[in-house]
Amino acid sequence: MIDDLNLDFEDHDRGRGRRRRTERWDSGAEHRRQDASQDQWQQQGGWAGSGAQARGGHEPRYDSDPRYDSDPRYDTGTQRGYDPRYDQDPRYAPDPRYAPDPRQDTGTQRGYDPRYAQDPRYDTGTQPGYAQDPRYDTGSQPGYDPRYDSEPRYEPDPRYDTGSRAYRKLDDRYDTGSRRGGFLEEGYDGDGPGLLPGGGDYRDDDDGGKRRPRKTKKKRRGRSFLALFMTLLLLGALGGGAYLAYDKVAGYFLTPDYDGAGTTETVMIEVKDGQLLGDIANTLVAADVVKSYKAFVSAAEEDPKAKNIQAGFYNMHKQMSGKAAVAAMLDPKTRNVKGVTITEGMITIQIYEKLSKELGIPVEDFKKAAANPKKFIPDWWFKRLDGKGVATGVSAIEGFLFPATYEFPPKVTAEQAIKIMTDHFLKVTGDMGFADAAKALGLSPYEALISASIGQAEVVKPADYPKVSRVLYNRVYKPGFDCKCLQIDSAVNYWLRVSGKVPKDSSQILAGEQHNPKDPYNTFDAPKFSGMPIGPISNPGEEALKGAIHPASGAWVFFVTIDKQGTMGYATTWNGHCQNINTAIKNGLQLEKC
Repeated sequence: MIDDLNLDFEDHDRGRGRRRRTERWDSGAEHRRQDASQDQWQQQGGWAGSGAQARGGHEPRYDSDPRYDSDPRYDTGTQRGYDPRYDQDPRYAPDPRYAPDPRQDTGTQRGYDPRYAQDPRYDTGTQPGYAQDPRYDTGSQPGYDPRYDSEPRYEPDPRYDTGSRAYRKLDDRYDTGSRRGGFLEEGYDGDGPGLLPGGGDYRDDDDGGKRRPRKTKKKRRGRSFLALFMTLLLLGALGGGAYLAYDKVAGYFLTPDYDGAGTTETVMIEVKDGQLLGDIANTLVAADVVKSYKAFVSAAEEDPKAKNIQAGFYNMHKQMSGKAAVAAMLDPKTRNVKGVTITEGMITIQIYEKLSKELGIPVEDFKKAAANPKKFIPDWWFKRLDGKGVATGVSAIEGFLFPATYEFPPKVTAEQAIKIMTDHFLKVTGDMGFADAAKALGLSPYEALISASIGQAEVVKPADYPKVSRVLYNRVYKPGFDCKCLQIDSAVNYWLRVSGKVPKDSSQILAGEQHNPKDPYNTFDAPKFSGMPIGPISNPGEEALKGAIHPASGAWVFFVTIDKQGTMGYATTWNGHCQNINTAIKNGLQLEKC
């Protein structure tokens, strides 16, 4: 069957080649007839008798003009003025490279070689003298061999018809687009695209064989893109899954890690407040305590107690396994603890004395380091809106030494210790938005800090911080309280401490101490000492700071402690205040009656 199909295709291709050569020969014959007519016309005089010159003609009026005499350099020997000198010049001899090729001679041109007359390889089937090879005979020329009529292998197969016969149905799979017609094939209705250049084809239906625009195979193209997309998606999913599986397996088996509890060499590691396990791991890797980030993090994730690793300093061995490093940081013996607790309400002098005792640093070193607080605190913190000045000297940094428990590094200096404490203050106030909240109240951050320090000194119960702040703001910044003075004993006691004296209970404070003109923290005498004191009178904690920027609502202008538990009483008038004082006296507090 395959051989039959091959022979049919050969017949089809050779038949088309024969027809094209025949067409070319017919076209050449027409030109030859025109050339012969032209030669005859030239011999008969051409345009000589018409008085006009046309393409290829001769005009006699130019014969007497010397400008048109023939140039012997361009004489070909077939025109007037031919010079025989150039016949012997080898430069003008015929070039054999351009001699006619007898293999291409059809027998009708000059130089025809009869040797090729009987060669069937060059037979076009339309001229005598060539043997007819039945293999290439299409049955339409002389020499047709009837022996092949009875051979079923050479019967025309409509599936491979080149268009020489008309069929009602078309099969676009084999359409060459050369003419009307197609191949008869059941199952094809002729609506598919043809194979003509430009996308058209011819149809044997009611349109008269006109060319139709070619339809694009959108459906098949869409399916191809979908198949490509699904293939890429599948490959991506398989690749991603393989990568994750490899990463997990490789991470389990290939995590770089040391063995055991490490070498005898030790190094001190600092864990800062707020650091995560990853931050700690980076510190340990940099100090060669563990071999890799993953070795420590993986071990810490497997141990639920690892979340209890605290900020501070640790004496760690070098080249420990991740698991051993986690265990060591959870062991209290590993920590290099020099913790110092600063409580709420302590003043700067008290803090210096405690740090000196715990760290072995002289108090004078702290006073000297803190003489210029702007080394530790931004300058804008020391600006006020009420026009008053700020504290100086030993009290200049008052309010900025945040109360907390600190673990200072070994061999810490006074300046380093102060910086650690002031950095903590800036972090806490920054996190709560202290400065912005104070400005929203119409206060400078420094004035709000003074209010927080007074609340820290006066209040026992945290719920009273917002109320005390409201009383202070009503007295100083609101209309209705004429002197705009605070009149608080806590400010008197602060000055006594700073001056090296012992603080007193409110019932023991003398009037001269309340109205001391040399006391910069005087809050009794107006108008010289109206408004907030010159600076904070303690170092407030977080609750007192929040109370200062979130004051309670109320019109109170008086407050007083009314029992030994620290309960506060508030009043908007003097009479109401006197009633609260009487209540305090009844509760055993030593207060002066109104």
